[in-house]
Formats: sequence, structure tokens, C-alpha cells
Amino acid sequence: MVELGGFAKAADKLNTTQSAITKRIKELEADFDVQIFDRSSKKAVITQKGREIFEMADDLLSLRDVMLIRLKGHHTFSGTLRLGITEITAMTWLPDLMRQMKIFFPQLKVVPIIGMAAELHKNLLEARLDMAFLHGDLRGPLLQAEPLGVLKFAWMGSPELISSDKVYTPEEISRMFLIRQDQESGLNAVYDEWLKPHRAEQNLFTINSLLAMAGLTVAGFGVSCLPLDYFYGLVQQRKLIVAQTTKPMPQSQYCSMYMKNMNSVLYQEVADLAREHCNFAVPYGSAVMN
Repeated sequence: MVELGGFAKAADKLNTTQSAITKRIKELEADFDVQIFDRSSKKAVITQKGREIFEMADDLLSLRDVMLIRLKGHHTFSGTLRLGITEITAMTWLPDLMRQMKIFFPQLKVVPIIGMAAELHKNLLEARLDMAFLHGDLRGPLLQAEPLGVLKFAWMGSPELISSDKVYTPEEISRMFLIRQDQESGLNAVYDEWLKPHRAEQNLFTINSLLAMAGLTVAGFGVSCLPLDYFYGLVQQRKLIVAQTTKPMPQSQYCSMYMKNMNSVLYQEVADLAREHCNFAVPYGSAVMN
């Protein structure tokens, strides 16, 4: 309730009913003769005493999880983990992470939810997700962010549009036909930041698919800012040319994110696993390469 912002959200998270949670809280208040929530207004608000109880309980749960890990190992974690994933993560190291999580957390049901960065960020703040792997610039005061790895980008185009002998300025790139994702994409924010103080003057397509963007770029419909490592095979085949630029190529720090003040032992363990496997250069994970 305190972490998720409402009885209904807490009930959904715990797979129970709102009335069941309300009953348990009233029983707790009666047992200890203390008021945990002020119900004088339409929305229940946690009291100062309730906040103290919550913080002590959170510490106790964290200590319990640490103890269980040391005594029994990671298999003590159970339940469901709703994990927000962007497209580039799903296309690269997600299979490796999922394989390891089955080994480390055999009783934990992991539900990966793939979407645009802004949507995932919103769902994380609204407790529709437990954790997400997102661009670091989406971190905020409510979120704990654990660095994973750097995603490098490059402006690319077909040999007909980009010359390997020319050095382009951000202003020149902004005047080209750009194939881009919409405002819900973290990638969109990355290349808009790189183009500053210039704004893209011509947008040929807005497509929320990296693979579709790359295909149209190869076909010569425009230029795109694409993850360099993932699409480097197309550069080696001369189907795409990486534009040389006067400004260093854009990049983004990817992070594991989850709400602060949550029982974070599990999330920290998952973040550590994700950091070990974060590799944007290997399509669909290392198993495909073996």
C-alpha cells in the first residue's frame, strides 16, 4: 500500500482482494492499539506512527531475505517479477539473462514485458512493473538506478546518402531525411539531445521498430541513429555507412531501475545478474553464437 500508492494496487500485486488487505491492516491496528492510516479523508494517508512501522518492517524483510540467501541460496525467492524490457535488450542479451535467472531463481516467475522506454518508465512509477532496464536519463528521485552498460549509437545511411570521406556536423545531419522512433522511445531522446541546438527538419518515417528502421536505412529512404554494435554487420557488408561527425557519437547508460524503499534485495540480485550479461553486440544472446 505505502510503496504502490493504493490498496487496489497492493491487492493486485499480492494477488488478493482489497477487502482482505484492509482487514489485515485493521487487525494489525487493533493488536497494537495504533493507527496506521488516517481515513478521515477520501484517500487513506499513512500516519507518522504508520511510517515508522513500515520502515522497521521493510528493514526486517530485507534482513530476512539476506539471511535466506546466505543460508539457502537464491532459490528462496518466489512469486512473480514483472520486468520491463526495451527492444534492443530483447534483441540481444535478454535470452542470456532469462536462462541464468531460471538457474538462480527457479521458484521465481519472470514475466518480461517489452515496450517503449517512456511507457515502461510510466508503468514502473505506477507499480505495473516491478523492475525495468532503461536509459539512464529516465532515472528520477523515486527510482533506484543500478548501472548496467553503455549502449553506443551511430548515424548511419546507405552508401548513396552517406559518404565515408565526409565529416558531418549535427546541423547537416538535422537537414537530412531522418528515420526515427516517436517520443515514447528512449532512442528518440538520445538523438534529439545529440542534435542540439539543431532540430530535425525533415522526418521521412516514424517507426517504433529498430529492425524496420535499419531496413529502410539500408534501402536508402533516409538516415538513422542506430545501436552501433548490433548493426555493425551491415556496416562490414557496406550496406550501411557510419557517418563521421564533428561531435562524438551519442551513447546511453543503461540501468536497472526499481522504486526506492522497496524490499530491494531481489532487485539488487537481478541487477547484478543483468550487469554480468549486458551485451548489446550479440544478437539474441550467446546461445545463438555457440
